[in-house]
Amino acid sequence: MTKTIHEICNVHGIADVGVCGFDACGPLLGVRAKARLPRHPASVIVCALPYYSGGYPERNVARYAVCDDYHVAAGSLLGEISDQLGRRFPGRDFVPFIDVSPIREVKAARLAGLGVVGLHGQLIAPRWGPWVFIGCIVTDLHAWADSISAPTCRECEACLTTCPTGALSREGLCRELCRSAITQKRGVLSPWEEEQVRAGGMAWGCDICLEACPMGKSPALTPLDCLKRNPLPILTRGNLGWALERKAYGYRDRGVLERNLTLIDG
Repeated sequence: MTKTIHEICNVHGIADVGVCGFDACGPLLGVRAKARLPRHPASVIVCALPYYSGGYPERNVARYAVCDDYHVAAGSLLGEISDQLGRRFPGRDFVPFIDVSPIREVKAARLAGLGVVGLHGQLIAPRWGPWVFIGCIVTDLHAWADSISAPTCRECEACLTTCPTGALSREGLCRELCRSAITQKRGVLSPWEEEQVRAGGMAWGCDICLEACPMGKSPALTPLDCLKRNPLPILTRGNLGWALERKAYGYRDRGVLERNLTLIDG
C-alpha cells in the first residue's frame, strides 16, 4: 500500500513522502476547506515539496514567492497524484490540500517522518532544510506511518536571535511583531511597522529566521519544475501587474504591494 503511494509520488518527482493517521493531526483548523474532507478520513499522505530555486541574494520577496504561485503549481501536482491514487485504489477518496488546509501541515509532516520542527515553527527537511512547502492528501484508505530518519533541530536559537523584532521566542511567533506578517497587512501601517518594512527592504515576506537556520544553509535545488517557473526575485512597479497574476502574493490587494514598494524605495 505505502509502496504504491511512494511509487506514484516518485514518478511525479516527489521523493519525500510519508503517511500518518488522520486523527493524530488534530485539532483541525476551522477553514472552509474543511468541507472538502472525505466522509471518513483515515490517513494523511504528506509530501515535502522543496522550493529553493537559487540564491537570489538581491531579492525583495520571500523565497517561496520568487517563482510562480505554489498554490496553483503544487495544487495541480497534488491533484494529479490524487487522481492516479484514485484509479489505483477504486472506491477510495483522495483529497489534496496545499496551504489553505484544515490539516495542521507542519504537525502532519513531523508525524509522517519528513523532518523536524525548528524553533521558528517551520518544518526542516533533511535534504531541503526549511525551504519546503507541505502538501497533504487526505484519504479514507487505511495506511500506516512510514519510518523515515530525520535530523534533530539543534536548538541553536539562531532563528530566535537573528529575528530583528523579537517576534520569535520559545513560546512561539508573535505575528504583530513579524516583518513578514507586516508586509502582508492591509490598510495603514503604524510608524513602527512602516520602519520595519523599510529596514527589511522586502516588498513581501522576510526569510531572516530561515536564512539563519544552519540546517538550511546549503539546500539542494528543487527538482520540481513547476516550482522553478518564471522566477521574479525583484518586484517593481513596472512588473507588479504581471506578478500579481502569477505569484503567491497575487491574492493580496495591489495597494499593499504598492505601499511596501513605496516604503522600501524611500
